[in-house]
Amino acid sequence: MLANRGVSKGKRIMSDAGTWRALEPQIEGLDMVLGLPVRHGMGYGLPGDAMPLPSSNTCFWGGWGGSLVVADLDKRVCCAYVMNKMGEGPTGDLRAFQMIMPVYQALATSRGIS
Repeated sequence: MLANRGVSKGKRIMSDAGTWRALEPQIEGLDMVLGLPVRHGMGYGLPGDAMPLPSSNTCFWGGWGGSLVVADLDKRVCCAYVMNKMGEGPTGDLRAFQMIMPVYQALATSRGIS
């Protein structure tokens, strides 16, 4: 719903303006548990040094061991990865990126965008 700017199955659930609020930075700094620099919007992580994403109008969230969901409001796409075998530690490994980045490559090829 967020990637589709508040519309789900043809029905508006939340305003377009409300979806963009998720991208407004609320906090930025060192996460004392992960030991990584983080940026957070309204309930979601935002792209930054520790989480480089192809679009600045993107938000994400991950889980222990490597699961990841990415919602891109510009490209109106949402991708998620949940593993059947957890990676080591709270951030897992690169498997989620290995699955999500080809989606962006395919979008660039099919839509002529980067």
